[in-house]
Amino acid sequence: MPLGRGLISMAKIFIGQAVTGEDRNVLREECTQIVKEFENSGESVYCTVLEGKDFEGSSNRTKMESAFKEIDDSDLFFVILRSERRSEGMLMEVGYAFSRGKRIVIAIKKGVENTYLPEMGDKTLYFEDIGDLLNKIKNGEYNG
Repeated sequence: MPLGRGLISMAKIFIGQAVTGEDRNVLREECTQIVKEFENSGESVYCTVLEGKDFEGSSNRTKMESAFKEIDDSDLFFVILRSERRSEGMLMEVGYAFSRGKRIVIAIKKGVENTYLPEMGDKTLYFEDIGDLLNKIKNGEYNG
């Protein structure tokens, strides 16, 4: 399914990222902006960070089962890697998306080096900060 601004087909994008150890308020704010930018490009987006307190309070198994279902229903897995800290959930999601043949785009903050995740993706974007990432999404750089 084609992705990007001006195309008739709407793709569903799953956003995966490390959550544990991150400031959830900052994540929610950034994810709200990222989802809005994708939606402005005509995409449909799912992000667990925006699911709310009930989801946050559920078991890790329930969270992963929900994530896997959403990944199955998605056309693109968009990974945001902000640091070198490992996230078990995010790594499981990437592996699952890879095993299901999903298109994977890895967005890596510049300076993050000790990872082989770009090898798992179909495309890698490097960004300076959230503003830079939003511009890359706006410009459709996650395509192709």
